[in-house]
Amino acid sequence: MRRSVRDSRSLARPYRDLVWLAYLVLPPSAGEERRLVLAHRLAAAALARHRGRDQARLRRTVLRRALRARILPWSGRLARLEVVPATTRGADAAFTEELMALRPGARAAYALLRLEGRPAGEVATILAGARVADPGGALAEVAALEGRFGDGAAAMFRPSSDPTLARCYGRLPGGRPRARLVAGAVTAALAAAVTVAVVFGTPEVVAVGAAGEPPVPAAVSAAPGAWRRGTELDLSTWEPRGALTRDAALVGRALRAWGRRTGQLLYAGRVDGAAVVLARDGEQVARYTEAGGPGRLEVFPAPRARPGGAPPLTLRVTAAGSRYLVPPWVRELSAAPLAGRSPAWRPVGIEGGVTAPVTVPVPAAGGRCLRGPVLRLRAPEIAPGLPYTMLDLGGISPAEARYRPPEGGPLDGFGVWKGLGCAAEWPAGGAEVAAAWEFWRGALPEGARGRWICLRLADARGGSMVRGVLFSTARGRTSALRTGGRSGTWDCSRLRRDVVAGAWWRAPSGRHYYVAAGSRGVARITLDGRTTPGPYAVTRTRVAALSAASEPGEEVAVLR
Repeated sequence: MRRSVRDSRSLARPYRDLVWLAYLVLPPSAGEERRLVLAHRLAAAALARHRGRDQARLRRTVLRRALRARILPWSGRLARLEVVPATTRGADAAFTEELMALRPGARAAYALLRLEGRPAGEVATILAGARVADPGGALAEVAALEGRFGDGAAAMFRPSSDPTLARCYGRLPGGRPRARLVAGAVTAALAAAVTVAVVFGTPEVVAVGAAGEPPVPAAVSAAPGAWRRGTELDLSTWEPRGALTRDAALVGRALRAWGRRTGQLLYAGRVDGAAVVLARDGEQVARYTEAGGPGRLEVFPAPRARPGGAPPLTLRVTAAGSRYLVPPWVRELSAAPLAGRSPAWRPVGIEGGVTAPVTVPVPAAGGRCLRGPVLRLRAPEIAPGLPYTMLDLGGISPAEARYRPPEGGPLDGFGVWKGLGCAAEWPAGGAEVAAAWEFWRGALPEGARGRWICLRLADARGGSMVRGVLFSTARGRTSALRTGGRSGTWDCSRLRRDVVAGAWWRAPSGRHYYVAAGSRGVARITLDGRTTPGPYAVTRTRVAALSAASEPGEEVAVLR
């Protein structure tokens, strides 16, 4: 017995790798359940035949069979078990969608290259041995995919569903629900899935309704005041709010539209003439709205708890304004538009956790300026109890707004945010953190003054976008110039504190100058081989290359 257990454990890693390989290569059109079952069957059959003696041969065998698999249509209505991947990470959903759009050979290359960590040469050999056309092209597709998601994508993103962990939903004869199933109750069609339980632990089993009936979705809820009994102030501690939290039919429709059998209920109620349900499942939040017609479902990455304060969730946006569901510990909220010389804060009422409508000025026709609102929240029971500021950029929740002034500069960043509202590009899906760093302030040619901003937007998936904006003031008039940017980097964050930017700038006289400026740690700037000490350089000649270095001689990131 001990030897058999030891043998099973020795097969665990190869088995996992083979399941991943088959699961990613099988056609997505087959559906997650059929792909999962077939992937386990292919992996188990290959291990039983070869006993793990030649790892490359095992992978060639599984890969060839997955590529040749013909999957017939199947409704699954008569199955006594439904098996789906147990782990779903919403943060990787966009990456997974693009990965599954690649050719099967490229998906196989990704599994071998990233999930198993094999070198590119070995991957190409395995692909060629499995008769994959153009192994080099398959590797190139993987590189192009990761390039679209920015630096560090190879380490940051993974497929959103894990086929090596199975969740089983069972319907037993006679309509008797069972919360736990033993191996003997599993149908022969899912015998391979039992291997998962033996090698990796018992799959999670969820009780369902009577035989032949679809499972009834049901929500779970955090206990009232749960946030007071722990130290993690995240969505898992939000108790459900709203007048319709006991409307099982409404909540069931929301979960069914989302394709979930359960989820954490955050809100269910009526908002400006519509029934709205907010639910959470892991790293995703769904907003379901019924407004006199078919229900509308929107799914977002769940906002994470932030050191600067938890964000509210957007319930509904209408012509009357935006309404938010605030964290249960927030007691005060004020709002202001990005307009005027200083923020015109006005208190916003909160009833049952839901705010009164928050309105902002409508931009002029054809204008693309961001007008906010800017929100100021306060939770006096959470130390230190100070107000924190958020900026509504769209999406499910406002972004934490941070402003970092230049050395010795004023801490008030309202003017910077107002200027960025018309000068920057704002992502349609919103952001989790919006940070504006005024990294340089000084004189420009012909008596003008300049302020250079690095705007960093980070989303809940871990992605980032950095943009440079130069504000120049001359003869009492201020103008903004976008000066390049990058995506998926550490630029303008605590992990990379120095930056330099360069751009062609038009002076009041109409002359054009190439100006470059850097943060305080930039010791020298080089334009086409000509080095200027300090964090500022200017020229009127054509510039092909811009670089910069800090005092220790380290290269500094460039926005141009």
